[in-house]
Amino acid sequence: MTLVHKHDDAVEPTLNAAVLRQIRADIVACRLAPNERLRVEALRARYGVGGSPIREALMRLEAEGLVILEQNKGFRVSPVSLEQLHDLMSTRVEIEGIALRWSIEKGGVEWEADLLAAFHRLSRQKKTERGSGNAISAAWLKEHRNFHSALVAACGSRKLMSIREGLFDQAERYASLSIISRFPTRNDIGEHEQIMRAALARQAARATQLLRAHFERTTERVAKSLAAPARTVRLRTANGKDVK
Repeated sequence: MTLVHKHDDAVEPTLNAAVLRQIRADIVACRLAPNERLRVEALRARYGVGGSPIREALMRLEAEGLVILEQNKGFRVSPVSLEQLHDLMSTRVEIEGIALRWSIEKGGVEWEADLLAAFHRLSRQKKTERGSGNAISAAWLKEHRNFHSALVAACGSRKLMSIREGLFDQAERYASLSIISRFPTRNDIGEHEQIMRAALARQAARATQLLRAHFERTTERVAKSLAAPARTVRLRTANGKDVK
């Protein structure tokens, strides 16, 4: 094997992983809208890569539930619905609650320090990009994910964390819909701080109760956005068209 081949073998998995992360991020942030058709050629132009990494990413995202493959029609972003929302969020409450309790039981000083740092970074972010209307801030999405991951990081179960991660991606997509729908702002930084303080105080029952309330508020807001046609948001698709 030549050096060039070795280099290509090393670069290919990295490229595929990067494309997967970007498409997933665009779906979660609703830059690729629910139910939007995902044409390979349009995605190649959008991300500046070949068709193979795109197709591999779409197959992975189908397995994660963020994309659906329709016979003779190709790929499409998974639709959203009130039924799916309630099913997803009730499951997420239970899984996150278990992970948080275990994390509080097992977490040490390093976990406490990481959680404090994650909250500090999140508290410095705005949900939307300045001067971009209702476009969700990529930095906020990143730090929001990092904070919730830091809460449960010491749970000690890889299997539980894997299940939780998949639920988080799907739930965050619904949360993004409520953000871009321009509902009145909420004090979610205060909510996050209360959860963090209860966790650091080793008050497992209070921390899980606050986490449940946090998720329930999100569910309520998303449900309102899905049920209010007047607030439907026009989003720019990968093909340069607007969808509702």
